[in-house]
Amino acid sequence: MLRISRTNMGPIGEWWFTVDRYMLFGIIFLGLSGLFFSLAVSPVEAGHLKASQYYFLIKQSIFLFVSIFLMITISILPKEHTRKISLILFVLSLFGVLLTLIIGLTSGGASRWISIFGIITVQPSEFLKPCLIILSAWFFARSKQENNSKYTLIPGLLFIVVASLLMLQPDLGQTILLFITISCLVFIQGFPWLIIAPAGLISMLTIIFFYFNFPHFASRLDAWIEIWFGGGSINTKLTQTQAAIDAIENGQIFGKGIGESWVKYHLPDAYTDFVFAAIAEENGLIITISIMLLYLILIMRGLIRSMNQNNFFNQLASSGLIILFGLQALIHIAVNLSLIPAKGMTLPFISYGGSSLLAMGITMGMFLALTKKTSEKVEFNKI
Repeated sequence: MLRISRTNMGPIGEWWFTVDRYMLFGIIFLGLSGLFFSLAVSPVEAGHLKASQYYFLIKQSIFLFVSIFLMITISILPKEHTRKISLILFVLSLFGVLLTLIIGLTSGGASRWISIFGIITVQPSEFLKPCLIILSAWFFARSKQENNSKYTLIPGLLFIVVASLLMLQPDLGQTILLFITISCLVFIQGFPWLIIAPAGLISMLTIIFFYFNFPHFASRLDAWIEIWFGGGSINTKLTQTQAAIDAIENGQIFGKGIGESWVKYHLPDAYTDFVFAAIAEENGLIITISIMLLYLILIMRGLIRSMNQNNFFNQLASSGLIILFGLQALIHIAVNLSLIPAKGMTLPFISYGGSSLLAMGITMGMFLALTKKTSEKVEFNKI
């Protein structure tokens, strides 16, 4: 067990006694669980690429190690550094999203990735999400501190810019995720209902706009409606959500056994967007409920920790980051259960995906930094 002397009050010692270690180890446990599940699910996709069966496992291990390193490093930094990191990363990520529209790699009808020297591919929008949350929280906090409502317009303008670029890719899933998260920040910030209520109407109009202007979105919505209210098939082809439902049903309570998943042979995204279904089929209801409970515990603990912050910016920013983390997990699980139409959304720290893992490491690193206890409040005898 790692032991650090309480008399060691250097940066590492101070971090160890002020950071939320339960959150830290819970997140690391999620990441290690992801490696275990990847060992069983990813070899099929590696076989399709004629690569080593451990190809994706090795890459995920590297990305997870770097993600944890980034999370710990950022969480050690002083709280005020999160704004500086967010601003720099926001500008770089925004430039990256612009590049995807020019020289981006296209997959599944979307251009969301850029290649770096032909070695790795990066999805800039993943890094854009936590930065937009931090910057929005900062402008909301400035508005309240200086009693100047003009600052509250800036997050809306930033979101419009980001959402416009994401829809050009198109990446509607990330756009919706950011819209809901920013709406939660507006609610926490304390805006009156007369301002919040129209968001529901705007959401409905936006969905209608997406349906008639984005064929990919329309096809997924049609498939989801068909599953619930139709015959269960679209053009006689097995849809992703149908395959996920069948996999979860096959898993029952105790699962079919490690490596015995059927869905990984029928879904190209079984190790990313539909990893929850693959886990459910192999490990059963007991393990999937345990995973959901772990996410719920981390989210609830994170929100409680955020609400206990005395600084309004820290409170708002950390709340936004944990909501972003929780919503992404919720959307992934909901898609796998066919509660909502299919969206390309990874399960935080469990799904394969380099950009997702690294961005989530940065997200939770900033959360841990913002929610550290202040030095004067540390009670060493009670730790």
